[in-house]
Amino acid sequence: MVEGVKTGDFVLPGDFLAMAEEFIPGEGTYEEGGGIYSSRIGIVLLDARTKKASVHPKTRIPPVLKRGSVIIGRVEKIGEQWVEVEIGALRGSENRQPPIPDLGSIHVSDVRREYVKDIKDQFRPGDIVRAKVVNPKRRPIQLSTEGENLGVILATCSNCRTPLERDGMRLVCPNCGHIETRKIADDYRQGRL
Repeated sequence: MVEGVKTGDFVLPGDFLAMAEEFIPGEGTYEEGGGIYSSRIGIVLLDARTKKASVHPKTRIPPVLKRGSVIIGRVEKIGEQWVEVEIGALRGSENRQPPIPDLGSIHVSDVRREYVKDIKDQFRPGDIVRAKVVNPKRRPIQLSTEGENLGVILATCSNCRTPLERDGMRLVCPNCGHIETRKIADDYRQGRL
């Protein structure tokens, strides 16, 4: 083991912890050029039994998107078979900056359990959506709105930009009377994240 850093030491991001031949990188660390380094501010744990080097945080770490995490985002672009969503918040960590990257994508096959012919009937640019993370390792992050509590939670009229009101399974503009369809969440416009 390299002399210097030991279990219980306080380290900063980028501090050298151990050689990669001696330990494997654990939580809060990364390997680069044959060495293991800290990726956060915290306390070192060099576990001789598991041969794992870890750093336990001393500050609040940014939220991490995992499979099954629920996000709130805004629809930015719509393609033929996908929608691009800018991730604004992670449920349970609403008061924290969302993790980077902050772009997600909903494929037409992940909109709802039923067949969707045209994704443009399900979302519009500017819609606020609640979605579940399907694959956090893909870029953009793969999202899904399958499920009653997932989908559009706030939408505005395509004609006059007035917030739409729910009328059964459709949305109606109280200002101009325009009727629109979306994949709406069961608690549309109730203010729940």
